[in-house]
Amino acid sequence: MSPERNSQEFKVYVCFNVEKLTETMNSRADRLCTFLLILLGSAVFASMLNTLALGVAVAAIAAFQFVCRFGESSGAAKSQKQRYSSLLGRMAKLDDDALREQIERIEEHDNRPSSFIEAIAYNKACLMRGQKDRMKPLPVFAWLMAFLVGGHPCGERVRKEKPAPKTDPGA
Repeated sequence: MSPERNSQEFKVYVCFNVEKLTETMNSRADRLCTFLLILLGSAVFASMLNTLALGVAVAAIAAFQFVCRFGESSGAAKSQKQRYSSLLGRMAKLDDDALREQIERIEEHDNRPSSFIEAIAYNKACLMRGQKDRMKPLPVFAWLMAFLVGGHPCGERVRKEKPAPKTDPGA
C-alpha cells in the first residue's frame, strides 16, 4: 500500500471518529439540557426553592440549548458519520483517485470539531487500525472529556514532568 493511500485511509478513520464523537457529545448535551429543564420546571410546582432563581435557571438553560443547537449539530454529525461509515465499507474496492474523490465530496459537509475531539478521534483511529504505537498523549482536558463523549480508552493523558534538579557545575 502506498504511503498516500495509507494516509487517505487513515484520514477516513479519523473523520469517522470525529463525527461519531461529535454526535455523541451533542446528543448527550441536548439530553442533559432537556433533563434539567424538566427537572427545574417541575421544581417550580413543588415550591421547594426560590421560584425566581428556578425561573432564571430554566431560562438560561433554554437559551443555552437554543443558541448551541445541540440536537441539530448531533443530527448533522450523525449524517456525516453514516457517510464515512459507508466509505469505510467500500474503501477496499476503490482505487486511490476514487477514494480521494469520495473523501473530498464527503468533507464538504464536515462539522467543525473541537480540538479535543480531534485529538481523541486521532487516537481512536490508531486503535481501529491496530497502530497503538502512533497514539499521542492527550491533554488533560481531552483525556477527561473522552469519558463523556464515548472516546475512552484512547490513550494516556499528558503528564507534567517535574524539572530535573539543577546541579552546580562549580561545586
